[in-house]
Amino acid sequence: MPHEPVELVVESHRMSEALNEHSGQNRVAASSDGSETSPGAMALLWRALLLGSSPYAIVRDDANAGRRGFVLLLAIIGIVALAQVIGYGLGWLTAPRLGSLQALSYATLTSLVWYTEQVQQNPAFATQFAQGHAAAWEALRILLGYPTISATSISVAILIVATLLNWFVYGLLAHAFARWYGGCARLSQTLGVLGLAYAPLLMRTVEVVPGAVAPVDLIFLLMLVTKFLALQSAHNLGSVQTLAVTLAPYAVVALVAVLILLFGGAYGLEQIPYINDALHVQQFLAQ
Repeated sequence: MPHEPVELVVESHRMSEALNEHSGQNRVAASSDGSETSPGAMALLWRALLLGSSPYAIVRDDANAGRRGFVLLLAIIGIVALAQVIGYGLGWLTAPRLGSLQALSYATLTSLVWYTEQVQQNPAFATQFAQGHAAAWEALRILLGYPTISATSISVAILIVATLLNWFVYGLLAHAFARWYGGCARLSQTLGVLGLAYAPLLMRTVEVVPGAVAPVDLIFLLMLVTKFLALQSAHNLGSVQTLAVTLAPYAVVALVAVLILLFGGAYGLEQIPYINDALHVQQFLAQ
């Protein structure tokens, strides 16, 4: 009888240890499930901004790596575009109003005798002049750095089109060079990790402050680093091979641009009659 309390304590201790071990196994099983522990988009973008290599491995190992990278790229574009729109709104609220000066300028010009004579000769001149006057003032606002709807719309459109086109073309070229060097990733994995590699574009969110300009050179250099990390993580190449793969698409695009300028310029010169005749004479003399 005196030993029964001790035995009960020992038995309860064993049961608690068994329960703890079972719960620990459950936590390990849950952590091994990527759907529960996989970090979200903002966490991946933040890690990529800190130049870590782990987020690229997560995207690479995703069952839909290409789609996940594309979603991350759309998130980057959306955040930067939203910052530009907010920057336009804040700039419009704080910028001096030029509407009164524009109206005064229009009233002064339309009261001139020259304007009256032009309208008498051509009634459509009034509409053309009003459109030209408005366009001139819009251009003046852009030159002076005033926030305008047209400038913001053009900037957002360029951001979307240029980023998506650059991502796709660069991804195709980089994948081709990586496979040539012995890379093992699929095209969807290459495009996926490169979508995350555009995280340095988030530095353009400083444009939410009116008049602020993002450091373009710094963004480009950081993107070279993130693309290097992304391609190395996806294709498991050495540092030298990965560096060559990272820079090769830029070399190809530069070469194509030079060829277009050379052959395009030569074709344009041939359209000038005197130069075309001189070229024909030179070919005849060379025979």
